[in-house]
Amino acid sequence: MTDGRDTLRAWLTLLNASNAIKKSVDAQLRTRFGVSISRFDVMSALQRCYPEGLRAGELSRQLMVTEGNTTQVTAPLIRDGFVKRRVSPKDARGVIFSLTPEGVSLFNDMAAEHKEWIHEAFARLNSRDLSTLRALLDQLEPDTNTKRKSE
Repeated sequence: MTDGRDTLRAWLTLLNASNAIKKSVDAQLRTRFGVSISRFDVMSALQRCYPEGLRAGELSRQLMVTEGNTTQVTAPLIRDGFVKRRVSPKDARGVIFSLTPEGVSLFNDMAAEHKEWIHEAFARLNSRDLSTLRALLDQLEPDTNTKRKSE
């Protein structure tokens, strides 16, 4: 058992590594395509359900953000013709977002380069290291209970 310092150090190391990779990918997406990582994430979620699209609430749930944030991130994608917003045929109060053909094309270009950037970010790790890292990360399950385990 540790006194907690090891877990805090591990958390900070994981957070720093994740943030550094995310910042690098965001900068490359902005430079190469003029798209933020948030917009890339929206397009990625919509690509997975193309051409049907996703209800606004489901898109927000998948991205783990508020519906207001989703609206803010999708607005420029709609303006630029990469995403369309339509009223749900099943419920006029609902909104469905989907990629346009131009959005699919842009996303496919971005995804190919994104894959390479992620590969480069992990290039120092061999296959065994990557398997170990994934296995260790799979063991992490945040405790959703707000009470302390000792209580």
